[in-house]
Amino acid sequence: MINSNEVMPLVTYKGSVPSEWLDYNGHMNVAYYMHVFCDATDAFLEFFGVTESYRQEKSCSTFVVENHVNYIKELHHGSKMKVETRLLGYDRKKMSYHHSLYNVDAGYLAATSEWISLHVDLEKRASCEMPDTLVGNLKEIYEAQQSMPLPVNIGRSIMSWDIKS
Repeated sequence: MINSNEVMPLVTYKGSVPSEWLDYNGHMNVAYYMHVFCDATDAFLEFFGVTESYRQEKSCSTFVVENHVNYIKELHHGSKMKVETRLLGYDRKKMSYHHSLYNVDAGYLAATSEWISLHVDLEKRASCEMPDTLVGNLKEIYEAQQSMPLPVNIGRSIMSWDIKS
C-alpha cells in the first residue's frame, strides 16, 4: 500500500553538487544532470516495487526507451539539490514519468527530465506485462498525484532550427 503523503511530492533524490561534477564553465556538467536523473529513476523504481530482489526473482526489470532533459538554470558547486518525480501515465507494459530538479537553497527549478520506460523480461529481452502488484502500486501513485499541478516541459520535443550558412 502506497502512502499518499509520500508521493505529494515524491522526492526521489537529495544531494549537493561536488566540485568534480563541475565543467569548464563552472557549473554542473550535463552528464551529471543525467546521473542525478538516473538515481532519481532508480529510487522511483524501488518505491513502486522494482527492487533488486524483484529483478532477481522475476527476471524482469525496466528499460528506458526515451528521455528528454531541459536545462533551465545553472547549478554550482555546493548547490543542494532535490528531485521530485511525477508519474504521468502507465499501462501494464510501460510508464511515463517526469523529474523536476530543484536548487533547494535558492528555491528554483534547475532542470526537468521526462522519461518513458518499458517493463522487460530479462531473459527474452522483450517487453512484457507487469504483475498486478506493480500495476496496483502505479495506480495508487498516479491517483495520489492527480491533485498536484502538472510539471513544466511535459511532451516537449527538441527544437529544430532553420540554420543557414
